[in-house]
Amino acid sequence: MNTRPNQTTIAQRFSLLLCAAIATWSLRVSASEPPSPDWPRFRGENGVGAIPECSVPIPWKDTDVCWQISLPGKGNSSPVVAGERVFLMSADPNSAERYILCYDLKSGNELWRVTSDSEPHTIHTRSSYASSSPCVNEQAVFVSWAKPDNLVLKAFSHDGKELWSRDLGRYISQHGFGASPALFGKTLVLFNSQQAQELPPGVEPGQSRVMAFHCDTGELIWESSRTATRACYGVPTLFKDEAGKDALLFTNTGDGIFALDLATGTQLWGNKVFTKRTVSSPIIVGDLAIGTEGSGGGGNILFGVQLHGKHELVFQLNRAAPYVPTPVAKDNLLFLWSDNGIVTCLKLPEVEVVWSKRIGGNVSTSPLIAGDTLIGIAEDGTLTALAATENFQELGSVKLEDTVRATPLLSRDYILIRTDSKLLCIGQP
Repeated sequence: MNTRPNQTTIAQRFSLLLCAAIATWSLRVSASEPPSPDWPRFRGENGVGAIPECSVPIPWKDTDVCWQISLPGKGNSSPVVAGERVFLMSADPNSAERYILCYDLKSGNELWRVTSDSEPHTIHTRSSYASSSPCVNEQAVFVSWAKPDNLVLKAFSHDGKELWSRDLGRYISQHGFGASPALFGKTLVLFNSQQAQELPPGVEPGQSRVMAFHCDTGELIWESSRTATRACYGVPTLFKDEAGKDALLFTNTGDGIFALDLATGTQLWGNKVFTKRTVSSPIIVGDLAIGTEGSGGGGNILFGVQLHGKHELVFQLNRAAPYVPTPVAKDNLLFLWSDNGIVTCLKLPEVEVVWSKRIGGNVSTSPLIAGDTLIGIAEDGTLTALAATENFQELGSVKLEDTVRATPLLSRDYILIRTDSKLLCIGQP
């Protein structure tokens, strides 16, 4: 019997081998490619506030500034990026008119803006009418803002066309609105936390709830009623619970550190550790869920609760804990940048204070980690870079010459910083 393959069989085998080789090469290339440069929400992917590497020199020189533009109005909204477009919010400090803004990442040129009329209302002196950061995916950008008679959540295409809008009813807070929406797959989540204590006479308490929407349509998927005490502003982070389900970690005064099922909004667990307002966002370090509380008068405390198991309180730190700034972690090191400029390096799970130094300044931004560099910005515009290691080392500083209350955006090749009046791009997008 002749077992020699014919020419057709040889060609077929060669084709299969070639396809397999291309597939293997593609997988290797994909595995070696850097992560997406997109920064889709407040503090980046899943709110971790850190990227593995960054080529931008910190501190930088004037020649490292790619572009710098003036912004309309003012705001504490942080920028987000998708593809080659930058999105952020701003507002007129007198009329409260809102601006949804889109800029070209490479040039800083304005591509479009959408305006929305509003009316002046009471906000905190350090807040703004645009303190909520957008979130973005490949199709749309999602924004939210409020005045006392209504809270809105809107979706716009990357070209500025309104896709849908939801009026979520009255919003009650003595300090104004500052929560940011976050995307988890197709589920858009907004923590509609409202005030029920220390209200002016005649003002009915607000109703707090976590709300989840389908990002394509704005359809309400679920809502979870929460204990209303004081309006809180943290943005949730995603994790896997013990059963392997996707779960969201939250913090607020009335319910403490708690987790909801992403699919249904059902509460999975909670530990009521707080008595004061929570402004920072929760983060996860190993098997610890971290949250902070505080007040304008001080008394700030950082809490660590078991993420799995019995969800018991593991530790609390009463010294130099942040109130507004969200902590940031690198491996088992947790870095705290307090509101009065004290930076602390905490080793977990040992809960060992490795070092604590006063950098100075009043701080409303959250620290970030770019590679091995810890970055923080004081309200007077002083950016300070420290080594994100167990050994304290100050790497340098930059004076931005403007008020800064918005947390920056990090990428491998560039950094975006929003000041009160400007947007800067350092590096090469």
